[in-house]
Amino acid sequence: MKKSLVFILFLLNSLSIPVFACGFYPYGEDIRFCFSKPNNFALYSFSEFDYSSDLFYPNSELFRTSEENPNNVFWHNYCKGKVNYDAIEECVYSIPLEQFNNKSANKMLQYFYLTNDLEALEYLKFAKQCEVFNAIYNDPWERNESVSIPERGKMIQLAEKQAQKVKNTELQKRYAFLAIRLAYYNGQTKDIVRLFDSHFSDAKQKDLVYYWSLYFRAITESNKALQSYYAAQVFVNAPDKRFAVFYTFDKTIAIKNILSYAKTNEEKANIYALAAIRKHDQALEYIEKVSELDASNVTLPFLLLREVNKLEDWVFTPYFSLYDPSVNSLNNNEKYSNEFSLNAIQSRIIKDRQYAKKVLEFASKVKLKKISNPTDWNVLKVQLLFITEDFETCLKEISDLEKTSLDKESQIYNQLQLTKALCLVSKEKQGSAKISNEIHDIIVKNKSNSQFIFAIGRLLEYKGNKIDAALLFSTLQGNVTWKSSKNKTRSYVDYFYDYFQYINVMYSVDEVKSLIADIEENSKSKDAFSNWKYSFIKNEIPRLYDLVGTQYIRKNNLEKALVYFNKVDNKQWDNYYGLWQRMDNNGNYFDENPFYTLKYTPDFIKKKENFQLNKKTVTAKLIEYIEKAEKTNNKDYYYFLVANCYYNMTIHGNAWMMRRFGVSAYDVEPYPEDEAEFRNGFLAKKYYQLAFKNAKDNKFKALCLRMIGRCESFEIMNESPNIDYREKNAYNDSIFKLNKTYKKLKDEYPNYYEDLIYGCTAFEDYFKAKK
Repeated sequence: MKKSLVFILFLLNSLSIPVFACGFYPYGEDIRFCFSKPNNFALYSFSEFDYSSDLFYPNSELFRTSEENPNNVFWHNYCKGKVNYDAIEECVYSIPLEQFNNKSANKMLQYFYLTNDLEALEYLKFAKQCEVFNAIYNDPWERNESVSIPERGKMIQLAEKQAQKVKNTELQKRYAFLAIRLAYYNGQTKDIVRLFDSHFSDAKQKDLVYYWSLYFRAITESNKALQSYYAAQVFVNAPDKRFAVFYTFDKTIAIKNILSYAKTNEEKANIYALAAIRKHDQALEYIEKVSELDASNVTLPFLLLREVNKLEDWVFTPYFSLYDPSVNSLNNNEKYSNEFSLNAIQSRIIKDRQYAKKVLEFASKVKLKKISNPTDWNVLKVQLLFITEDFETCLKEISDLEKTSLDKESQIYNQLQLTKALCLVSKEKQGSAKISNEIHDIIVKNKSNSQFIFAIGRLLEYKGNKIDAALLFSTLQGNVTWKSSKNKTRSYVDYFYDYFQYINVMYSVDEVKSLIADIEENSKSKDAFSNWKYSFIKNEIPRLYDLVGTQYIRKNNLEKALVYFNKVDNKQWDNYYGLWQRMDNNGNYFDENPFYTLKYTPDFIKKKENFQLNKKTVTAKLIEYIEKAEKTNNKDYYYFLVANCYYNMTIHGNAWMMRRFGVSAYDVEPYPEDEAEFRNGFLAKKYYQLAFKNAKDNKFKALCLRMIGRCESFEIMNESPNIDYREKNAYNDSIFKLNKTYKKLKDEYPNYYEDLIYGCTAFEDYFKAKK
């Protein structure tokens, strides 16, 4: 348990995992970009150590097939290939001891009985008997970490005797291994050394059983450098012991001290290999050493994969999503700074692409005859070409690989197709980028790969094709998050998670209109690619009309806003405004009529007309009231109603949805163009001032000043961040001292001041005073 805790602490220290006091923020594997999926490669036995921002964890199914398990391979060869792997798997790992008899249907047991191999049968029975003892039993009185069990001691002695007795040398080693393992669980450290030295120290052929035994020798070794040397040899040669031995390699020790125990170049290469896997930053120096010392080292393809996955994280995570890499070496100032610096991100990407070129140079020099799976190696080189932006060479290499015997239904072939599509889009000219017919099928086939689809969209956006980018983003349905390139600060919600949220902030009104035109013109195409591309967004037309109308509201172009709101059907108002609507027999409504009711203020204006409330009707009524204010004699009344509506269209009002599709304290930057209006209510202030200017009664004038002052207080709160939060209250003296309008109200209408500032029901009396 102590060693497990050390392992966990090591991982927490080595990985960059953000921790927040409250709230959720995307991080780790949720944001990491990875196109070279480890499962696509023939490297599954190393899967416990795939590059990841998560902690390493043991894989209970380390071998995807029985044939991949080296222990099964041993028994298959032992049985001269006459027993299939499934029968071996069943016999060794599943059949209980009491079923070991000549009546068993298991082919492996039948083989041993037919060949009269009693030694093998007895060994397997003994191994089954040992299973119950392969654990440390804790002392309930906590006097010792483990207790010596007499029965286990007897089994150790019996295993030693059998190792001397049996004629088969392979079974001799296996009995010795069982004795070593039992000695470990019995706390007999000295016996582990003795048994290992007597049975394995002079081994000429170091097979799987040798490295199983060396594992226990390693974990009980007190010399950390020697222990690390042992660990590296076990890690490379015993797949099922890799996770268990990983943390015994001490990366704080100078590697030269560990190397001093190595007797061959192969052993040195193994040390560099494990040292490379222990690094979460650049490991090329170690990987080159592995290749130089042992060109056929089994870890080399995996080490290259890990380095490619690192580079994908370091380059693509920030390039496509603008997040920092999921695993990084940023200092604390960079990690926790509230400042968002696109330049800093781009500078790091440039440096990481330069490192990718070095990795590519190394990978290109390696002789493929020495590599166990040259196809995997070549595919990783292709990905490095893409990372380094050598698109022409990348596409040529892909073309060459496509002409080989590579299975076109395999995952590795599909990965090549993903890279091909990304390369082709990357090659498109700025300002005229499109999705070529050549990659339509690739995109449709991989439509569920959200990172790939988003990356294609992002590349198109960078090239100036924002329409196709939006169409692709609309298919993601919340499976990817990304940041704005125009962010100025970092916050808990400085990221986007769907296409509508993104275009609402980042697309101009003309760009949204162009998007609508494209959908209306092309969404009825019958080809598979178009059917998919428009599948979701073609039903979003009313919502997009709503967006255009809202964008015009932000520009205070009410006439054009109304044109687009008139295009919206009632279903849109019903479906997307449920959070601030109530239902009754007459239909759907905003919470309150924005012309007659102010938020947190008792009703004080008699409603002369009622109408169904939505963006369309409110906009139409606002246009009507502005015209009446300008053309009738009742100017102060209508200007006041208009001002109320603009007031309610701010974050402080009951009709904020006229300008926004959601409200958060940390909205994604850049904010919409009317952010200052939304926070401060300048238009409301303007029309309250016009109402004041045209008012004839002093009490109504005083009410207008009260409302002008309320708008001014918003400006003070937003423009004076040094005021303590507890003082950001319109009734607080500190605000009043800065509020010129409240001062004017007090100076010019002293008899009304207390009533309007502190009274709860005064507004109604003062409004009625209007003549």
